[in-house]
Amino acid sequence: MSGYERQVLETERFYDRQMDAIEESGVEILTSVVPGSRLHEIIHNPVDEGIDEG
Repeated sequence: MSGYERQVLETERFYDRQMDAIEESGVEILTSVVPGSRLHEIIHNPVDEGIDEG
């Protein structure tokens, strides 16, 4: 395994632990990985209704 691959795995583990800690604190995380879906449009529309608005 290359150093780059190790770094990617370590980064992935780090963010997995961070997400677990956040979820355990009771915070809800809303995500969408389906471009074109209504949920994705609501989350990523910065103009008039998106969570990213602002």
